[in-house]
Amino acid sequence: MNLKAFSQTILAILGISEWPKSADSKSTLTAEQEQHLQQLGFSEKFLAGFKAALANDFVEEAAVTEAPDGGADSRAAILQGLLTQTAADLTNAQAQLQQLQADAKTSKATIAQKEALITSLQEKVNALSRAAEDDPAHKVTATGGAPDGDRIDVANEQQLMGLAGAMYGMDRAYNVRARAALLERQGQTVLSVPKASSIDYSRLNDDLGAFYRVKWQDRLQSFLTQLPTLETIFPVESGYQDLATLANIWLGEFSQADNSASDFDNVVKGSYEFDDETLRMFDVMFAHRFKNLKQLEKSWIGSLNAEGSQAIKWSFIEYILAETAKKLHNERELRRINGVRKNPRLNEPGEAMNAADGIYEFLRKKIDGYVDVNTGNTVYQIKPFQLGEITMANIGEKIFEGTSMIPAEIRDSGNLCLYIPSYMLVWYHKYNELHYGTNQDYKPDLTTVKEYPQVRIKTIPNADNHQRIFWTLEGNIHCYEHVSGEMYNFSLEQEDWSLKVWSQWKESIWAVAVGFKYARKADMDGTRQMIWTNEYDLSKAYFVPAAKDVNPDASLHKSVVTVANTSLLTITDITGTETGDTVILKCGSVDKGVTIAKSGNFSLISAAWTPAVGDTITLMKRADGKFIELGRTTATTDNAKEFDADDTTPSVDGGNVFVVGANTQATAITSLDDAVEGETYTIYGAGSTNASTIANSGNFVLTAAMTLSAGKMIRLVAVGNKFYEVERS
Repeated sequence: MNLKAFSQTILAILGISEWPKSADSKSTLTAEQEQHLQQLGFSEKFLAGFKAALANDFVEEAAVTEAPDGGADSRAAILQGLLTQTAADLTNAQAQLQQLQADAKTSKATIAQKEALITSLQEKVNALSRAAEDDPAHKVTATGGAPDGDRIDVANEQQLMGLAGAMYGMDRAYNVRARAALLERQGQTVLSVPKASSIDYSRLNDDLGAFYRVKWQDRLQSFLTQLPTLETIFPVESGYQDLATLANIWLGEFSQADNSASDFDNVVKGSYEFDDETLRMFDVMFAHRFKNLKQLEKSWIGSLNAEGSQAIKWSFIEYILAETAKKLHNERELRRINGVRKNPRLNEPGEAMNAADGIYEFLRKKIDGYVDVNTGNTVYQIKPFQLGEITMANIGEKIFEGTSMIPAEIRDSGNLCLYIPSYMLVWYHKYNELHYGTNQDYKPDLTTVKEYPQVRIKTIPNADNHQRIFWTLEGNIHCYEHVSGEMYNFSLEQEDWSLKVWSQWKESIWAVAVGFKYARKADMDGTRQMIWTNEYDLSKAYFVPAAKDVNPDASLHKSVVTVANTSLLTITDITGTETGDTVILKCGSVDKGVTIAKSGNFSLISAAWTPAVGDTITLMKRADGKFIELGRTTATTDNAKEFDADDTTPSVDGGNVFVVGANTQATAITSLDDAVEGETYTIYGAGSTNASTIANSGNFVLTAAMTLSAGKMIRLVAVGNKFYEVERS
């Protein structure tokens, strides 16, 4: 045995850096050190030979006919035993340290002493692990080829046994269980090991392996990219049921100048107001039926068919479920941002975004009011800042203004965070670059408010349709779930030649502290709230879909797009509106679409509205419930250039599609300036008051005179100095 190579291990085990010296200045072992090594399993004969070699500085090693434990695989066995014992001592020491730290009476010196012991034990574990490298029996390669010096490392917490490759990552549940089994055989116990399930669907696409053994051209490519999780911004908490209570407290003022000469009861002050947030958890589910799988065999499944003539194609189903797991993850991430809970209709499939409220819907309800589940009363918790519309040109001013209005003790605490949609971060840096000449190398998790560097800025992904920004303390908002991983806990039930698959789970995104619950908006002053926000959320350019077969509801947003109905729907009212509200209706379908008659609540509009896809009408609600028409557009005029108001000879330079302006007086168009010979020009009407007119005379050769009111169109071709009518509608 190479005792010199083994000497470094003995030094590490004894916790010393150099050998003690005897009376004649030779290296040796003390009696206590020999006794300690004997307790660890080293035989007296081995120690005698080792001491003799040590005294001679290993120049001529004494013969050692007996290994440390006398066995055939003695070196590996003694090293493994020492490693196990030392690792157990390390675990015990770490547990003792936690107890000492939890005890307020423990002195710093005691804690430091225990930390030093832990460091020493860790060094011994490392030394023993390295000593195993001389044991060929422990040599394992990452690829299964010839030994290359890599060794089994059971203590490795990132890769199973220290093996390279994603398949051996400790983020796989089965690798965690395998490592726990190995440690258990060594006498160590690992807590919180996940239980085995029949199929780990969430990682099946990475680990199944079967899909990497088929030819590339035979693989099924979904091109589905997994979205980053919102849990990196709002941490997830498990174990919550619906109506769980999240308690918080509001404190009044307590301190005052010393007035102890007074009667105690006359000078007492301060108040405690206990409040709570009632967490709402939303029930969500996934349900699918695999059927007609036999057709796969007859059509395109090809070499993917591993089941032969069996009706249930398990390899295909497993692949689909692996992709489904990613899709469920993506839908939940989008729902956490844009979700608006709508109760399902019996026996009808629902929309993914209607399964639960997202963060922006959560904030909207706290601002606009919601029914408190405990009292049945409508309450308000957030009074928004009146900042106006946020644009690329003013975002810096708006962020500074809003941050300035937050109470200083919160703003300067170092824990306040501003959350903005991800696209606004680019706006903010462009603004600072333009105004301050700085070109920052920015990252979302390192950006701060320029004027208040203690206030961090974090971006919310997938929120491009939102204009809302909000401030709160970091850690106030959480993602909640009932059982961790429940969404991927698929249940399967074969029924004849089909397979039913489903899973059910609970999810929510909520804040621990929002604000005091006010019964009236007028009573709010913004002092008793822990979330601050601006007044705008969705932009006018973003349209929320209407429910089919009913009048549009504008309570969530004032831009609404209609959908295909069971039959043509005549809109008689717009619900969810108050006096002065401006609503934009957009036609999303003409397949059993919508129409508005010039009657009832819409008797004031210019004419009946029978839209094509993409057409819009803008309306304002009057105090008597009737709607005033502010304008309407067609899909073709969205990109049209607008003539100047009252212009009788408008220019058509640089375009071919135009819409007349909002004239202030009677306007008769007599010519089109800057026209190009042979070009065709389309002009759309707008409004009804002072609508532009074109006579069938002069420079215009028409079939008849034309009044370009809303809904009208004329197409003309320029020939010489004349404009000839091509068509009109």
